[in-house]
Amino acid sequence: MSYSSHYSLSLLLLAAIALLACDEVRSEPTLGGSASSAGTKASEQTSPASTDLGGSNSRADNKPAPKAPLRPAEADKGVFSELDPKVQLAFPTWLAKRDVTVVDPPGDGSLFAYIDGTPVALAHAQMGGAKAIAGWAKNDVDQDGIPNALDILIGAKKTALNGAKYQGGYKGLDYPGGDVPRTEGVCTDMVIRAVRNAGIDLQKELHEDIEASPKSYPMVEKPDPNIDQRRVKTILPYFERHWQKLGTDPKADALAKDGAMWAPGDVVFMNTMRDERPDHVGIISDTLGKSGLPLVINNWSDGYHTQAMDLLKFVPVTHRFRVPSQKLEALGGLDEALKDYKISLPQKHKQVILVQTGSASSSRGTLRRFRRTEDGWQQVGELVDVRLGAAGLGEGRGLYDFDAGDLEAKKEGDKRSPAGVFGLGTAFGTVEKPYEGDWPWRSVDARDRWVDDPTSPHYNTWQRVGADGKEGDWKSAEKLAMYRLGLVVEHNTKDVKKGAGSAIFLHTFAVGEGATLGCTSTKQAALVELLGWLDLKDEPMLVQVAL
Repeated sequence: MSYSSHYSLSLLLLAAIALLACDEVRSEPTLGGSASSAGTKASEQTSPASTDLGGSNSRADNKPAPKAPLRPAEADKGVFSELDPKVQLAFPTWLAKRDVTVVDPPGDGSLFAYIDGTPVALAHAQMGGAKAIAGWAKNDVDQDGIPNALDILIGAKKTALNGAKYQGGYKGLDYPGGDVPRTEGVCTDMVIRAVRNAGIDLQKELHEDIEASPKSYPMVEKPDPNIDQRRVKTILPYFERHWQKLGTDPKADALAKDGAMWAPGDVVFMNTMRDERPDHVGIISDTLGKSGLPLVINNWSDGYHTQAMDLLKFVPVTHRFRVPSQKLEALGGLDEALKDYKISLPQKHKQVILVQTGSASSSRGTLRRFRRTEDGWQQVGELVDVRLGAAGLGEGRGLYDFDAGDLEAKKEGDKRSPAGVFGLGTAFGTVEKPYEGDWPWRSVDARDRWVDDPTSPHYNTWQRVGADGKEGDWKSAEKLAMYRLGLVVEHNTKDVKKGAGSAIFLHTFAVGEGATLGCTSTKQAALVELLGWLDLKDEPMLVQVAL
């Protein structure tokens, strides 16, 4: 095929995509329209036709998304403030089956719906008990009471309401906070405005990053804050260096996948010409298109204006990023977790390992260490990431009672990690003892087993087979030599209940750092540090709960 033929086909493809997108955008809560309306003033455009979360945006299983408030109670501090009353938010229907944590930040403002530690929508009290978060300000750069990711979404929706026509060209800009006239812009200008709505100035951030690390920007001969942030190829390294990088395959059945979900406010880089590098950028909206995939708020090309379009099915995504934030689990302390789950720890326990997930169904969480002092519980060391059971959490059988709510009881083989309050047993591994300190240690080899057969009288106990390798009175048992380094979690070890779960350990990551079958895993360095910290006389405990 000749170059001219290939080029013509590419243009036809882009035109077809644009026409499909303009048809779809009529149902988007942010405003779209056809190319012919590009010159229409925002004040003359039609207001959103519907805030219904069902209809063509419903999931295939017909489970409706929660009815969320349309706009925050707080006054947004961002761009185009006169458009704030016209912004309408929706709960992303593709996340309707995920567990939602309702977060109540300080003050009398809005509640927010979080999934896996990411804000995805506004919330109301009927969605569930609200969690009070003391350290909220760390995830709200402009301090307007709206978390950064939703602030970016609101900013994107305001750029669509503003409806700037696509128009490029070099212009001299103020610095910092510079912008082209609001009636015009390219795809990057739309993202700059949306991100600035959260208090993040990409012009300034990028310019300072180029000067700090010029080798990361080989395409920049001389830094120029008038144009650098307006070029897709130049802003990409900034996002790669400073934002959370996520998967790029927007399959409808994977939009809500644990650890890889697509969330409103995500920034997507796209490849419209099918070559090796991205040439377009936009922001994920909170509404599905007819394709069954989220709409992308963007400024498409000549003849168009900023709007939401149904692009993901037709245009490859090369990169996806989420604004960096402190994990939601880290915004509260141990005291909040103990209070939420009505856990009372006797004074003799002076060390606690707190593992928290963003929701009961999540396999991703964080681990923090706490020591009891005269001033209360104080965190020791840094937060570390952990993986839990692929099915999330189930009610465990530990040392002390806790309010399990509607958690299902942990069962053998359910791929859930036990939630509750647990003592800690012996550390073990195939390596030499890797830590100093008095915590019990036992080396393991090919003869060590942990019995997981509920029919065996040795169920949920550590056993050792004979030199001949002959198994005992069990049909199945874990070979402990499969773990390089582990720590026994005393779930269901006292008054053992058959079938309630066995062989629960805190151990090192397996290959790929994936979800476990019910244990809790982390990096080896973090586990070695933890084992060296444990002190027998302080009777440490593991508290493992959802946020």
